[in-house]
Amino acid sequence: MGVFWTFLEVLLSRGAQTFFTLFLASILAPEAFGLIAIVAVVFELSNAMVNAGFTQALIRAKTISDEELSTAFWSNLGISLIIYLLIISISGGIADFYDEAVIGPMVIIMGLAVIVNAFRIVQTAILSRDMNFKSQMLAATTGTMVSGVIAVVMAYNGAGVWSLVAQMLISQVVNTVFLWCSTHWLPRFQFNYQAFIQLFDFGKYLVVANIFNILFKNSYALVIAKLFSPEVTGLYYMANKITKILSQQMTGVIQRVSFPMLSKLQDNDEVLKERYRQIMQLSVFAMSFVMLGLGVFAKPLFEVLLDEKWAQSVVFLQLLCLTGLFYPAHALNVNLLMVKGRTDLNLRLNLIKKVIQLAVLIGSVSYGVLGIVVGQVLASVLSLVPNTLYTSRLIGYTFWLQFLDLIKPVLSALLGAAVFWGFMKVDISPILLKQMLAGVLACACYLASSFVLRAEGALMMLKQLKALHARLK
Repeated sequence: MGVFWTFLEVLLSRGAQTFFTLFLASILAPEAFGLIAIVAVVFELSNAMVNAGFTQALIRAKTISDEELSTAFWSNLGISLIIYLLIISISGGIADFYDEAVIGPMVIIMGLAVIVNAFRIVQTAILSRDMNFKSQMLAATTGTMVSGVIAVVMAYNGAGVWSLVAQMLISQVVNTVFLWCSTHWLPRFQFNYQAFIQLFDFGKYLVVANIFNILFKNSYALVIAKLFSPEVTGLYYMANKITKILSQQMTGVIQRVSFPMLSKLQDNDEVLKERYRQIMQLSVFAMSFVMLGLGVFAKPLFEVLLDEKWAQSVVFLQLLCLTGLFYPAHALNVNLLMVKGRTDLNLRLNLIKKVIQLAVLIGSVSYGVLGIVVGQVLASVLSLVPNTLYTSRLIGYTFWLQFLDLIKPVLSALLGAAVFWGFMKVDISPILLKQMLAGVLACACYLASSFVLRAEGALMMLKQLKALHARLK
């Protein structure tokens, strides 16, 4: 049932998030999204430092006491207060660096979400340990819906970029309140120094790796924001945000489901490898279909929902869909290192990948925004090789085996894209009808070729659907 609830979260929460993002884009100018892109990086970095890897440490622990939970809670809260004071002190410097005065107060207001998130870290760990993903789905969906409606009302009433700030902050508040109501756990005034050290020993490498990951993941937006106008930054941010909602968030919920399950198998490498490979195959198959659909329907989607000011964002979105194809391979390899408790290897892996990413970014800056986006795709592909290094050592899931699991759905997706572009050359009017027909044909081609090539993820999905059909009879 964990898989069901997490995929329902993708459908409802992330679907609603995509809807509200596009709705707000139809009201606001790209400049507003360019400004929020910078603030969002500060928010992500702060959350990574506050979490300190404690969520994963609590989930993978074989047993956990109430004293350890309370220790984690007070630690997270204390760190969040320190981080918020730091945010206030640097807000003016960030505004000066990007020559946008409004960024200062935006960062200060958004920083409150860091304190809010500190209140839900232990609750999330408790629910994940209990495999209670239904409550997490309801919390995420409620937060997205409430914050989205408020943001739309604010945007219609001329709040501008502040409607986006309110959306991010209110979403975290509602989500946190819902999680507290779901766990019924309350912290005690207890703090065990030894428990803190154990949590910190697991999380110290993870938090550094996460900081590096967030900085480099957002380096494209930060560089574009510095070198180009807020409007251009907003066009890139919109494309990247939509891709991330569907790729990173979808893979993230798969990680949330698989992490506690795989953690119970951490001492049985053969079974762990088998289960892990099945998750990889299913994830890549599903993600390839989603990214293909997003890429081929991007233009008609933007033409129907948005106006001409967002037209350039379509090209960015279609290119970034290629990074989404490979995202499960990146994320799930890291997930295995967490299952094994090897946060030190995760840090090393991140450093290797960041060197690749930085080299590609430096080489692509001179080619403009489009060159930077193409470089982002190239860096994602090149990073696949080091990604498999430690997974191969730990459980024998080698680069070649992962390549075999990736190639079939990726080839099917590329074939579907080729069918789409080929059909677009046919003379059919109106153009919107042709785009929709081409998109449907491309998705059908992907599914058909996946079964012809006998992609393992497709076969597993078919088996699950048959089992569901049999139960419903």
